Amino acid sequence: MNDWLLPGADHLGGLVVFISAIAILAVAGALIGFIVSSIRNGPFEAFYAVGRIAVESVPELLSISPRRVGAMTWLAFQEAIRKRALVAFALFMVVLLFSGWYITPNSESPVRLYLSFVLTFQNWLLLLMCILLSVFSLPADIQNKTIYTIYTKPVLHWEIFLGRLFGYIGVGSMMLVAMGICSYVFLYRGLDHTHQVDPQSVTELTATDDATGETKVIGWEGETTFNVGHSHPFSLDADGDGLAARERQHTHQITRNEDGTFSVSGPKEMLQARVRHLGKIRFLDRGGEPTSKGINVGNEWDYYGHIEGGTLSAAVFTFDMSDALLNEENQLPMEFNLRVFRTYKGDIVSGIRGSYYFKHPDLDIRSRSIPFTAKEEAETVLVSRSQENSDIDPTAPNLDLVENLTNADGKIELWIQCSERGQYYGVAQNSVFILKSNGSFFWNFVKCYISMWFQVVMVVTFGLVFSTFLNGPVAALASLIALGYGFFAESVRELANGEWYGGGPVESSIRLFNQKNVMVDLDEGVYVNIVKFIDARFFDGLRVFVNMLPDYNQLDTHSFVVDGYNIPGVVMIQQLLIVSAFFVCLVTTGYFFLKTREIAG
Repeated sequence: MNDWLLPGADHLGGLVVFISAIAILAVAGALIGFIVSSIRNGPFEAFYAVGRIAVESVPELLSISPRRVGAMTWLAFQEAIRKRALVAFALFMVVLLFSGWYITPNSESPVRLYLSFVLTFQNWLLLLMCILLSVFSLPADIQNKTIYTIYTKPVLHWEIFLGRLFGYIGVGSMMLVAMGICSYVFLYRGLDHTHQVDPQSVTELTATDDATGETKVIGWEGETTFNVGHSHPFSLDADGDGLAARERQHTHQITRNEDGTFSVSGPKEMLQARVRHLGKIRFLDRGGEPTSKGINVGNEWDYYGHIEGGTLSAAVFTFDMSDALLNEENQLPMEFNLRVFRTYKGDIVSGIRGSYYFKHPDLDIRSRSIPFTAKEEAETVLVSRSQENSDIDPTAPNLDLVENLTNADGKIELWIQCSERGQYYGVAQNSVFILKSNGSFFWNFVKCYISMWFQVVMVVTFGLVFSTFLNGPVAALASLIALGYGFFAESVRELANGEWYGGGPVESSIRLFNQKNVMVDLDEGVYVNIVKFIDARFFDGLRVFVNMLPDYNQLDTHSFVVDGYNIPGVVMIQQLLIVSAFFVCLVTTGYFFLKTREIAG
């Protein structure tokens, strides 16, 4: 958490940014209010009005009555129901019912298909409903003058705003819970299936005891029947128990009964919440020298750094290592999810060969390289605790992952290299990890919906704030723009931080006029310094703007659930702090807009 909340060597930290944004927002709001009031009433009256509103806000805040806020909340809740807010839920149910005709487990990745559809569709439907619900109510009441019946009551502006806000959030929360329950049932019913064992494929495995010459049954092999686009080979032990081979992201428990028949369970290990133990990555270039990034193969998305095959290029992961990470068989469960970039076609079916080994971070001790093949898909690897020594002496003892290859700080290094010359591995921070455990999918599903609820809170709050000073259609447009920006905020942040080639708007215009490529430096001259100074000030203002609007990608966790990874607790804490910070700022802003609009009215 300290990596993003508190100041660091290369960033200010979320807490400093939040305090700075609060100060800028307060000064800018007071200045804008003074300017607008000066145009209407003159500077002296404007100074008095702005000061009076600021001073009155504190005692009003301390005088908020939970009972009156509850009454306003119930009123807003009933109003939303009367305006047919539940139509969105009815639409969701209709689409969900008919989608069962077209979405089947026959695809190569049925879990990803079902989860992507359920989570994405209902998320956007709910957010759009929340926008329409929050932006039209207040402007319509002001236009029809029905809101003045509330102003005649002993109700504060804080209570009016909070009552509507909590009422609309309550409607969105109720719909989100109902959608979540229906989606969970739809998910399990849609993915549930079973197989039968094909009797003709079953082979009895036997072995002869050398001492007695007796032949014993040691197991059975066979294949299940073909169902929903696939079948499973299986192998059973002497007790008649075993798991089918993993196909289409799942397996089945198979048991041989006493009468010789076989029982096949429903799908297992299909809906997962794998808990990852991540390390830190660094790269070596083709000469074996440290480099800040992997090789760029020309992809616009530079999330993956690439290592070149047939050279000293490598990706080095540093993990915290302990006995607790080993499973019951003293194996280290790891998952490799590497990307492949080919400079020539080669054998696509067989993948690209590579190797990995473990190394002591401080000493020149390493295990022997273990070959593997990357095929553009996740692969689980069980690494034995005892590794062969890379020493050329054949009598050298094996190395223990914990005792021999882990340093005093509990660190161990994993080196990955590509073996085929002219081919590349794409590696990222999360490409390789140690699998700590498999958590509960249900709670992971619940955490994903909590993230959706955070988005509902943000969208409703923004829409209600916009409706305090804009009419309904304009407030809806502003809310849609804020929502759309929120899903592209990362690109805007990269632009504000100068991570894009070509400079700012002035430099880009000059390059466009002179037809200069973004990789070519501008000519030397005084004007270049002036251009860069202007663009730098533009980026400063853009960074302030970026921090004023939310990044909805930070509140989106459905990719964790779709990929079968557990949502870390620190991610939920980060989302809670982000939403809380925006909530406090937006509620305060909405109060001042509503109070000012009432005075103007």
